Amino acid sequence: MAKHTTPMELYIEAAQVFHWATKRHFQLWFTGQSTTRHRRTETVLRRLAKRGKLRSVLYGKKLIYALPRKTKGFDELTGLSKVAHGLACTECLVRTYRSRMDGVVVAERFFYGLGSVPEWGIIYPNGTILLFEFCTKNNFFFSGNMKGKLQAYQRNIEKIETKFNAKAVVVFVIDVPQDVVERYADSLGSQAGSEEHFLSKSFFTDYRTFLNVPVGDQLKTPIYYWGFDGELYPLSQGETE
Repeated sequence: MAKHTTPMELYIEAAQVFHWATKRHFQLWFTGQSTTRHRRTETVLRRLAKRGKLRSVLYGKKLIYALPRKTKGFDELTGLSKVAHGLACTECLVRTYRSRMDGVVVAERFFYGLGSVPEWGIIYPNGTILLFEFCTKNNFFFSGNMKGKLQAYQRNIEKIETKFNAKAVVVFVIDVPQDVVERYADSLGSQAGSEEHFLSKSFFTDYRTFLNVPVGDQLKTPIYYWGFDGELYPLSQGETE
């Protein structure tokens, strides 16, 4: 029986939708597992970095990778603070993609000019586009980032739906404790007025809970607060089925 290997071009395609990524992210993307050594991924990433198709940077004790165009102006001494955010976005994308692989992944750059720019999106065959936002602890507590994002989506979600001809669902993964996310979602529901139409399309969870769900179960596991009743829901219930 012939042994099939993943073409090198598919690694470049994956990098198009990744932010920063580790070898593990590429391996999970293509194989669904990361507990055993995957020599094909090791070989391809090494070759692509050597040829300048991917940029590699030492992050802690691991090499991380990104497309050169995504790292223009990146300074290894001062830019590593942004790497953690990029790795989290890729981690969430890989886990969500492996949950249902018939969707079309939309890279961040295709949302430019629409007023709201999610980290990535996935369009599913039923005509739903899942939009993903990651919020760090600092942005959540101190910068007003979440409020700004919510207001921007309220203004712009219809433009996104029109461009991609799909109904939008927005998922916010926030790097704070679960009880903080629960209270936040509940407060949004209790204050809903003109934002109610947008909030009915929005779900919230914390990063730790998201990571504790096995890879591939992110859509079907009820870990997302909706904001109107304090209950937890899976994303696969209706919207992405």
